[in-house]
Formats: sequence, C-alpha cells, structure tokens
Amino acid sequence: MYHHFGDESVLSLCEVPTPQPASGQVQVRVHMASLNPVDFKLRSGMLRMVGRPKRPAITGKDFAGEITALGANVHGYAIGQRVFGSVDPLGGEGSCAQFVVLSTDLIAPIPEALSDEVAASLPVASGTALQALADIAQLQRGQSVLITGASGAVGSSAVQLARSIGARITGVCSTANIAYVRSIGADRVIDYKTDNWQNCGDRFDVIFDAAASASFASSRPCLKVGGIYINTMPSAALYLAALVARLTSRQRCVPYLLKTDAELLGRLATLAADGVITPRISEIVDLGQVGAAQRRMQEGKVSGKICVRVNP
Repeated sequence: MYHHFGDESVLSLCEVPTPQPASGQVQVRVHMASLNPVDFKLRSGMLRMVGRPKRPAITGKDFAGEITALGANVHGYAIGQRVFGSVDPLGGEGSCAQFVVLSTDLIAPIPEALSDEVAASLPVASGTALQALADIAQLQRGQSVLITGASGAVGSSAVQLARSIGARITGVCSTANIAYVRSIGADRVIDYKTDNWQNCGDRFDVIFDAAASASFASSRPCLKVGGIYINTMPSAALYLAALVARLTSRQRCVPYLLKTDAELLGRLATLAADGVITPRISEIVDLGQVGAAQRRMQEGKVSGKICVRVNP
C-alpha cells in the first residue's frame, strides 16, 4: 500500500479491514497477483491526471484466487470457485492484497487446466494484445504485422496471437531475446540494439507498438496504404496524429487503452487453456518483494511477467 506518490520506497505492508462485497460484487481471496507497468506508473504519479487515482491505494491490478463471499444479486458464481480478473486501481483497490472485492463484470472462471500464476498473468498483458490485434486491427490470416517489445508480456502475447491467426510476424526485441521470440512464432526478428526496424524496408498491414517506443510519424513510412499503427501509451500528440491521419489518408493511428470486462477475460481463459497463449513468467515474488520487483520493471530489467504470491 502507498499513501502518497513516489518511488518504490513509498510502498509498505499494512493491515486494513477485510473488504466486504456490495450488491453485484464478490469477495475473492487472492492466491496470486501479477505486476504490470501501470502499477508503478500509478504509484509514481505518472498517471495522476488520468482519472485522479485515489490514495491511499493498494498496488497491483491482476489476480487469481477463489471466491469467499457473494454480495446480493450475484448469479453464476459460487463460494470456493476459482476466478481471475483485474481490479480498477483508480479507486484505491489493488490485487497485492489478501482479499479483493469487485464486480462480476471484472472476473471470469479459471479453467481447470490453468495454474493461478498463468491466470493472474493474463488480464492486462494478454488482454491488451488481444484487443489490439483481434478487435482494433482485426488482423487477418496472411497479413503482415510488426510487434515492438516482442519479448515482453504484452508483445509476446501478441506474437502468439498473431501466430494463431496465421499472420506474417516481425518481432522487435533485444539480442538476448531473439531465440525466444522466434520460438513463439515470429517469422523474422529484428534486434533493436543493432538495427532500426524503421529502416527495414518493409511495409506492414499492422504495426503494434507494444513497447510504445516509436511514434506514428516515424512509423508511417513502414505502413501500407491502408495500414494501422497501434500504440499502448496514449498522449496528446498521438491523438492529434490520429485525427490528422483520419482526415488526410487511409492509414490509421490508434492511441489505445485496455478496456477489461468479463467477455474479454473469458476469451483469454479459452485461449490460454487451448495453448494459444502461454504467458512468459519470469519470477514469482512475495508481497514484501513487490517494491524491488517494480523497480526492476521500471528499469527495464524484466522480460515477461512477475507474479506475486499472496495466499499460497
């Protein structure tokens, strides 16, 4: 939990009352949480102008666990049922806690074949990839897609999804991760440490800038005439670029923020259970190690997901 914005030192272990479910909500005993960049961005105050996040706040967004109490008017769920989901962190709630309460629109059942750590790793990272490629870009078999940050949690999910669709995939990553990105389905891998993908000479139907490492202006020459550029870090400049692109060309620029709901979570559960998506889990830490883990993520020293063991 943190009471004011700052670096990882503002995090501390605290005891708070166990939250109780209101109508339409469930109480979940968290077994495993997972960390995302949005967690340290909220904690540091980088997103203080987005929805005015409440403090004090519990860090973390994604989780897997079991239902321990039902609020009124909850249907289709039972006490003891395994579920996973994603809390809305702007209200101060967080998944790095023994219990969370949330609406049934933000959870889905965990398939029997999935572990808690896999389920907890899906909502934000794999959800971002799924909405970007399947829903926004509507990527089709045979189309070409370039994915930056291809070894990261979002990018690796995107590579695996694109592989299942039958797209032609170019992944961008560091030297150390080239073999991994190839192993999950990339047809071509560009090492950003030695080559600039914007000089590769190819044009793509879709550029998914999962690393948010480029801009629409610099990526535009690499897009086909009707191509789409998707960036996961919206900014005023990006929204302006999207407007200009819509008015002046057939190319599209999409500043994108994930929209989580039960339907999306259900799709992710099916994809993971079918082996289409296998999250890359780099390590599992305890609650007392969350601050250090967030620091490593912020420094770019983590490839894949860090999970947090809450209630073993």
